[in-house]
Formats: sequence, structure tokens, C-alpha cells
Amino acid sequence: MSKPEMPPTSPRRRQFLTAGAAGLGAAALTTPMPERVYAQPQFRLRMQSFLGPGTIEWEILVPRFVQRVRDMSGGAIEITAFPPGALIPTFQLLDAVGNGVVDMGYTAMVYWRGQFPFLEWAWGVPFAFDQLDHYEYLFYEAGLNEVIEEALHTIGVQFLAPVYSDEWGSLMSRVPIETPADLNGLRVRSAGLGSALYQSFGATPTIMPGEEIYTALSTGVVDAVNWGSPYGMVAGRFQEVAKYYIGPSTIKYDGEDMFMTKAVYDRMPENLQHVLKSACRDFAIERASTSTYASAEAFETMRQAGVTISVFSDDDVAEMRSRVARMFAEAPKASAFEERAHEIITRTRDTLDKRVF
Repeated sequence: MSKPEMPPTSPRRRQFLTAGAAGLGAAALTTPMPERVYAQPQFRLRMQSFLGPGTIEWEILVPRFVQRVRDMSGGAIEITAFPPGALIPTFQLLDAVGNGVVDMGYTAMVYWRGQFPFLEWAWGVPFAFDQLDHYEYLFYEAGLNEVIEEALHTIGVQFLAPVYSDEWGSLMSRVPIETPADLNGLRVRSAGLGSALYQSFGATPTIMPGEEIYTALSTGVVDAVNWGSPYGMVAGRFQEVAKYYIGPSTIKYDGEDMFMTKAVYDRMPENLQHVLKSACRDFAIERASTSTYASAEAFETMRQAGVTISVFSDDDVAEMRSRVARMFAEAPKASAFEERAHEIITRTRDTLDKRVF
């Protein structure tokens, strides 16, 4: 398919992009001083991203991440970023990193549910959490990072950090969808428990990498899609071929991931390991904040393209919540990883739900 293009830019959006680009030059002002400066890189890493040209992530955030790692490491780590599919097909990237064919990967956790089923929960449980600090606690304090790290070690991969996309779970469709019942018979590109949710209403779900979605929509291979946030769908130009947007999003911040070849990570001194993990955590927060802002602007782009914007009723959303809660509670747990991840997510969600306000 043709590469996605950036959506038309308003004066406010141009200011946002200019400020983001300027941030590259200001990185040295905000990045901690390295322990030492290296004349030559000690580690040259090739990283493939699942988000490519035409997105804020590829054009601004990934270069900023690469620069930050270089600065924080004193030049010891040099990362070269590659767009989707440039080195390896997207859905083969985890194994390629484990085997050392590619050094680093930036993807979505749900892509690896076939090898590690609990990663579809780590990626996102619809309606479970609604604030960024909830996710920070879930991964860094409640223990979900440790479970992911231990699981990926079994295939030679070092998990570096979760990356927070903004909202996920709204739909763009070629046909009107007024209630969840209208999903019956539709072919929907979706993932995780969201996919199971739509299937429970009669949809036929399918999964494909982001770079294939536009063609699938334009040729009628799928009728509707979940693909990240409103901004993500506009960046993919879906408004050109799908004239219906249906909310709400069901996951506030879906979990993307950064990972690398464990053998390479293990050769790094501890301070450089810390550089990578810290830079990834910064990237995660920037990913969430910039995409949230861009999604607010994306609706105007949709309207200008003639997209009808609608939201399921409160009763429909309540039914969706009920179904997902039941699905997650009854989800099979075939390994210790599933048991631990399910307990961590459930406990964190239930505790946060006890808040009075």
C-alpha cells in the first residue's frame, strides 16, 4: 500500500510540529549528563518500528528517542531506526530480535499473543483503566513489567519498557454502525479482547499489520477497523475510504513495547542498560501526550473529509463493559505468566475502582 501521509495541518498543529522538531535541538538541555563521552559508539543497534513515515511517532518522537539515547549514553549507543517491514515483516519482529537478526523492536504487545497470551491483556483490557498514572502503576509498581521481562527472556528478548499509545477501540467503517448489533456479519480488523468483544456481537475479526489496513479498507477486504486513536486512523488516511467513525474508545492507553536482543543487552554495562530503559520511559510519556493532542485535532480532519462521527449509547457501552468484564474474568490461564499477569491487572483495576472520586 502507499505510505500514510500526515493529515492537513492547522496553524496550531504546525506550531506543535515545529515545537516537536525544535525539541530535538534542545535535547542536550534536558538530558542528564552521561558518565563519560565516547569517541565512537560501543553499541550500534538497528531498530525497526511498526509506525512509519507520515506519523508523529516516526517523524518526531523516534528521532528524539534516538538522539536522547545517544546523548544520555555519551555516544556509546547509536540507534538506526527503520520503518515497518524494512528489515523483517512486522509480525516476525519479536523472533527476529530474539535471534539477533534485528537488534531492537518497537511494536504493539498484542502482536505477540500467540506466543504469550497474557500480552493481549498487558496491551489493554477494555474499560479497565482510564488515566496514564494507572498504567504507570500497573507496569512499574504492581509488577507487570517483571512478568513481561521474564516471559520474553525465554526467547532471548529483553523487554525495555511499555509505550503508551493514546486511546484505542473506536471504529472507522465503510458502512453505518449505530449499535453494536450492527457489527453482525461485518469483517473487522481488531485485536485482543476488543476483537473478542466485537465477535460476541457477530463480527468476523481479523488481524493485520498497520501497513496493510488502508488497502484492506479501500478494497473491501475488511468493513471496519480498530487502529489506535482517532489521530492514528487519520494518519493512516482511513477517512478517505471509511466515512463512519464510531466511538467511544474502549482502551485509554494501549500498550506498545520496546524490546531488544537479550544477548546484546547483557553485554552492556549497567549504566547503559539504565539509559535505554529511562529513554524508553520518556518516549512512552511523550507518545501518550502527543497522540492525545493530535487525536483532538483529528476529528476536524475527519469532518472535512465527510466522515460521520457518532458514539454508541450509554446502554450499549454498559453492555460492552459487562461482556468484557466477563471475558476477562473467565480468560484461560495456561501458564504461570498468565496467572500472575491476570492477578496483577485484576488487583490493580479493582483497587483503583474503589476510589470515592
